[in-house]
Amino acid sequence: MSWFVANRLLGGPHGSDDSAAFYAPTAALIVLSQARGVRLRQAIRVLAGIAVGVILGEVAIWLLGARSTAAVFVVILVAAGVSIAAKAPGVVRNQLTMSALFMVAVVPPNKELEPTRLYDALIGGTIALLITQVAGSRSPLGPLDTEGRRAFAELSGVLDSIRRALQRHDEKAALAALDRARQLDSRTAALRRAVLVADENLRLAIWERRSRPRVQAARAAVDQVDYAVRNTRALARSAVVLARMPDPPPQQLVAALTSLNQLTSCAAAVLAAVVSGDSDTADRHIDQAGKTAVDTVQVMAPLLRHEQSLPVSTIISHIRMVVVDLLRSARADKPEVLNAIDQALDLPPIWKER
Repeated sequence: MSWFVANRLLGGPHGSDDSAAFYAPTAALIVLSQARGVRLRQAIRVLAGIAVGVILGEVAIWLLGARSTAAVFVVILVAAGVSIAAKAPGVVRNQLTMSALFMVAVVPPNKELEPTRLYDALIGGTIALLITQVAGSRSPLGPLDTEGRRAFAELSGVLDSIRRALQRHDEKAALAALDRARQLDSRTAALRRAVLVADENLRLAIWERRSRPRVQAARAAVDQVDYAVRNTRALARSAVVLARMPDPPPQQLVAALTSLNQLTSCAAAVLAAVVSGDSDTADRHIDQAGKTAVDTVQVMAPLLRHEQSLPVSTIISHIRMVVVDLLRSARADKPEVLNAIDQALDLPPIWKER
């Protein structure tokens, strides 16, 4: 399609040579090969690299002549220096160097130079971007909603695995839960990419600009989800230690993990409501998240009235940290809720109204 537009429809400066427009589809493929969420920025960088390469090649030809060893050597040396000085990413360095080498090594010395490479790249890159934008225009925040649900579902699954391992006092099940917890980073990474994709979709979807605050809110939530994932991994490691102890774990921890799973569902519902723009539903789940968080901590608070083993104390601490992370991801970290959590654990209230 890009070749047809560049060579036939727009009739660029290619003359009668049909192969001259080969870089339009090449540039389109380069843009499409970039990860969703960074295509717009990467396409601009790639085109900038091509433009600098064409200029460099033309200067080298003007000074040293086409298809000369000196021109090739100078082009490679200068292209590498410019790329390093500009701290250009690999794909940009490649395109800059290839563009310059194309000019000095491929173009016949007796042929008048024409800026067809840059012309074609602009056409190909623009068409590729338009295609991706049209594809994402129907549901620009769809990928974000999908990945958000997947991330919280997997986090919930890991927490439930930890709960079942402790309930059964099963070391093997605790180790399996830890292995599963170590895979949570991939879900967090996918959620971050979904934020970038949604942001990219909205850049050119002018009619959806009002949705940009939702993406910003989701980006802030993802950071807290990442913290929750890290603390869940630490929680899983402590669960392995506790499962190896001769005495069964306290049932209050099992009940706290059950409540923590409910808090995860509340946080997931908040993110889904925020992405969909349903503020009333989001507020309702935010209030529910605060209540569930306090309940989670209060369930295990009686354990602190008696001296506990180090693994039990450690798990209590990790559960509290995951609770706070999920509250912040759901924007439910109100001072009164945080103070109620700390008071349940006999900690002094330190949170004040912001």
